[in-house]
Formats: sequence, structure tokens, C-alpha cells
Amino acid sequence: MDNSTLLQSLLMTVGYRLPILIALGVALVMLMDTPRSRARSVAMSALVMLMLAALVGAGLNVLPLLLIAAGNFNGLSGLNTLLNISQVAVALTQAAGFILLAWALVQALRRPLPPGKP
Repeated sequence: MDNSTLLQSLLMTVGYRLPILIALGVALVMLMDTPRSRARSVAMSALVMLMLAALVGAGLNVLPLLLIAAGNFNGLSGLNTLLNISQVAVALTQAAGFILLAWALVQALRRPLPPGKP
């Protein structure tokens, strides 16, 4: 695998996750402007969990490409099970992040509005 093919593969792998990371970053910035509450703290924690899961997932997708580029095919075959287990852990982390985000949304929506506001 030559350098241009490796670079193209790496950019494609990271590029697939970029819109998600941007959306999570925008959501985090939007939450910074809200009043402090338990729901806000949980939502921010959930967004950070989702961002970290996206970054770790991207790293796990890039790792086999780097091993192939280095010609370490034995390491790649031995790493397959570990990568699968890691992908499951990333998926569980994302699921927990979405559940926390939904919990924070429900808590924020259940809070009564101050008098005089529609």
C-alpha cells in the first residue's frame, strides 16, 4: 500500500465521522449557554461520551489500515478479536450516551415554565 492510498483511506475513515463530531460540538456549545442544572450536566456528559466514542471508533477503524501499511499482517490477524470487542464497547458507550441525552431532554421538558412565558 503506497502513501497516497493510505492517506486517502485515512481521510475517508476520518471524514465519515467528521459531520457527527461537528454536530456534537455544536450541541455542546449550545448547552454551554443554558442555565446550570442537573439535566444540563447530564446532557454535557452524554455529549462528551458520544464525542469520545466517535473518536475511539475512528481510531479503531484506522488501526487496521496502519497495520496493513506497515506490512504487519500477523499483528492484524491477532488484533481482529480485540478490535471486535472494542467496537462492541464503543457501541455500548454510544448507547449509554444516547440514553443519558434522552433522560436529560425528558427532565428539561418536564420542568414547568416560569410564569409569564409561553
